[in-house]
Amino acid sequence: MSHLVPFLTVLLVLLAVVLVALSPLALDVLDDGGKWSQRSEIGQTYGAAAALISVFALTAITVSLVLQAREAKLAREQASRTTHNELITMALENPLYRECWGVFSDEKDENSLKQQLYMNLIVSYWQTRFELGTFSETHLRHGAASIFSARPGRTFWKDAREARIRTSQTRKARRFHAILDEEYDKSISTTPVLDTSTEVGGTRMATLLRKIADHLDEKQQVN
Repeated sequence: MSHLVPFLTVLLVLLAVVLVALSPLALDVLDDGGKWSQRSEIGQTYGAAAALISVFALTAITVSLVLQAREAKLAREQASRTTHNELITMALENPLYRECWGVFSDEKDENSLKQQLYMNLIVSYWQTRFELGTFSETHLRHGAASIFSARPGRTFWKDAREARIRTSQTRKARRFHAILDEEYDKSISTTPVLDTSTEVGGTRMATLLRKIADHLDEKQQVN
């Protein structure tokens, strides 16, 4: 979106200039005599064109400022999430830092706690891509169905769903969490827990995640 801001601004300004350049021709068409001497003042002739330029210029500036403000807000949000992910990664790698987060989950087992931290990274990454428009709703539903078919995903969402839904501040964030919640409810009511420790279960999970990763790579190349 950021690359469109200067393009739209230049386009609107050029359009205003073209309208001014063509205004004498338009006035000649409206005037049967086609003589400038029949008009009271040349300044009045360009009065409407000058007003039109002002409108287009103001519109261009307004659009540019709005788009730039959105881009700046998005950049701040992405920077904040990057920092959050780095902190989670540190906690994932070091129990000493993990203790600083307090009670992250009801899980007591070390491996289960690591899984919950890792699930948080996955969901946060998906949310970022979803809000950027590079992760479609269809693929999000496939991904959610995949992680919620296994115990770690279900445990994570059971613990985190209320806080994540309550703190959603944007329309896309609310939609993102609503989709996850729908797929979670659907999964626990219709799908038995997948045992990823078995060869079949692990292969199935790996295949689903590989498809999601391939889709994200394709989106990244397009953008």
